[in-house]
Amino acid sequence: MILKRKIEKTSRSHKVSEIVRKAVGKVLVRNELPLKIPFYFPLSVVKVVMNSDLKIAYVYVISHEDIDENEILERLNSCKQYLAREVTNLIDLKFSPKLVFRNDESINEITKIEKILMSEKVLKDIKKI
Repeated sequence: MILKRKIEKTSRSHKVSEIVRKAVGKVLVRNELPLKIPFYFPLSVVKVVMNSDLKIAYVYVISHEDIDENEILERLNSCKQYLAREVTNLIDLKFSPKLVFRNDESINEITKIEKILMSEKVLKDIKKI
């Protein structure tokens, strides 16, 4: 019998995720990343989700440029050591978490919902009411 581990969000994990989110945000807003092709606009950190043991931080970012989502992650992963060092300098924790960058999909979901709400079928149903 395989038991699945429950993902419990404690107040400590929320506090740590906010601390890490603010630190990563400060580093990304400076836009001084050691990249061959720099970002024209700073990246935005939407949210940070911590692992249950607080050793891995999943950082969800979004760009305001027209760049492929995979390219954003490649650029961030290429300077991951620099980002980890800067974040470690800004936070005061016993262990600095490993940063794992992911694209935020919430804006894509919002645009899908808007398209559905603006479709003819939905508009006809609204007019009937």
